Amino acid sequence: MINQALKFCVINLGCRVNAFEATVITDMMIDSGFVLTDEKDAEIFIVNTCTVTARADAKVRNTINKINRNKNKQILVIIGCYSQINYQYAALHGEIVLGNKFKNQIPELINQYLKERKPIVKVDNLAKERNFEENPVFSFCENTRAVIKIQDGCDFMCSYCLIPYARGRQRSLAHTKVIDTIKKLVQTGFYEIVLTGVNTAGYKDENGYTFYDLLKDINGLEGKFRVRISSIEPFQINHDIIDLVVNNKRFVQEFHLCIQNANDEVLKVMNRKYTVKDFIALCDYIRCKNPLMSITTDYIVGYSNETQEFHTNAIENLKQIKFAFMNIFPYSERKNTAASFTKSIVSDTEKFNRTKEITKLANTITHEYLKQFINETVDVYFEYPKNPNVQQGHSQYFFMVYIPHKQSLQHQLHQVKITKVDVDNKVYGELITSC
Repeated sequence: MINQALKFCVINLGCRVNAFEATVITDMMIDSGFVLTDEKDAEIFIVNTCTVTARADAKVRNTINKINRNKNKQILVIIGCYSQINYQYAALHGEIVLGNKFKNQIPELINQYLKERKPIVKVDNLAKERNFEENPVFSFCENTRAVIKIQDGCDFMCSYCLIPYARGRQRSLAHTKVIDTIKKLVQTGFYEIVLTGVNTAGYKDENGYTFYDLLKDINGLEGKFRVRISSIEPFQINHDIIDLVVNNKRFVQEFHLCIQNANDEVLKVMNRKYTVKDFIALCDYIRCKNPLMSITTDYIVGYSNETQEFHTNAIENLKQIKFAFMNIFPYSERKNTAASFTKSIVSDTEKFNRTKEITKLANTITHEYLKQFINETVDVYFEYPKNPNVQQGHSQYFFMVYIPHKQSLQHQLHQVKITKVDVDNKVYGELITSC
């Protein structure tokens, strides 16, 4: 190895899968002899990029340009979805540019660059990639939560989305490896484990073993731990999965179902695989099984064909669906997607106003959802406190709970009585007892 004592930092931009992979990269670098530091002292900058929206692209470019303005002899490594799609631009600004297939080779390629001092660009077409790239599992939130990437890629080709090009075709980690990893994590002491992927519920290994099969086997494992399922597509969740999650304390009582829009005409042009009626029926079934279930979503405002009539209809549908939480994004055109070849009828001003309107509605509905828990008791797993006088952790419904308490409760599971929901939808409670 060459110059193993060089200091590096990882700047992560993007989704939970990116966050998982950034942690994997950090550990690989440390194992290879490099020293983790902050941006101020870094000699190697590793930027793990995102390209899901135009805003994400702009953030990547701003980050790259900021590093280049201030760097002297430091090395800039640009990796991830942006470099997979826009490698020509990245290659003009970084010493090393890698697509998603080559993230696990970062330490070796940095050493190669240090030896040869020649730019390195490695980006493959992922369309034919069928192998799942295995990564070790690492912890998040100051070692209170472990994340396992069980799936990568997407086959659905929504008209607005670049992810199938950035991540490739759908592929999954062998179920025996998922189960073995969870067993090891539980033995190590992790209480909360997150199953994540680009299209998590699309999990299916080469033997035809499905996501439901995986959840069923996880539920049967010994040990005290809970499992959170990350973002899933509504057309991939069925009654068997819902019943299994609702009826077992093993699972966090949250479904993050990506509706993307709440008007049928918009969904059709987006190439989504369901109608609003289908989605409402799914939510009704979930709430029939657990009225308090946290149903959360991602939502795109101002899609290219979204008339004012379609938007108004979507507002009424959102009032009926009542998401516990919404991640709201104004539509941004992605070059070379199917949607990019259609002229948008929605102005930036209309997008802004509609986003503001839906955000206001979403906050109101979230407040009503959270108020149901006042004077109720929830199970809270406490994480690293940002304020030493206030402890915080996620409930089994995945909303954050804050309690005034000077002694650290990190890594502990406690029952908490909810006492207040403030105007910013922060939830407060008082400690009752250890679970």
